[in-house]
Amino acid sequence: MIMIEATTGFADRLAKLKRRVWQETYTGIYPAAKLLEFDEARYAEKFRRLIADPANQVVLLREDGQDAGYFVLGKSRPGWSELPISVNALYLISDFQHRGLGRQVWQEIERRVKQAGFTAFGCRCNEHNERALAFYRRQGGVEIARESGHADCSEDQISLLFHVE
Repeated sequence: MIMIEATTGFADRLAKLKRRVWQETYTGIYPAAKLLEFDEARYAEKFRRLIADPANQVVLLREDGQDAGYFVLGKSRPGWSELPISVNALYLISDFQHRGLGRQVWQEIERRVKQAGFTAFGCRCNEHNERALAFYRRQGGVEIARESGHADCSEDQISLLFHVE
């Protein structure tokens, strides 16, 4: 697994990855219109802003010469938690799942959290994304909050807390 610190020049690639992982992950969870109306240009601009903000670490994941996924580590999004650092996105396309790569990426995230001087961090996950929730729980995540029962299932979220030593 090669991990590359994203520059703003990666924004279009990251938006394409996001479209793919959202379609793979959230079909049947998110409203179909949300997936069909995915605006790559809008998300590319969001990635440019994330990358330009020094509080965020946006990392492109490559395996076997292909873009395999990405993660965003940075300040918690408003309303997420009071923790100073959070995994704001972690996605691997399906071709690269179940190969131990997620655990490898998670170890890098923990290393970065410790390097930043923190002993705890947060993450939010869609309540209906059972595979991701199982992964986060295997990494030691403890549920600290739940927002569920929305008409739009994409809004149902679980907040998890992680500790590093």
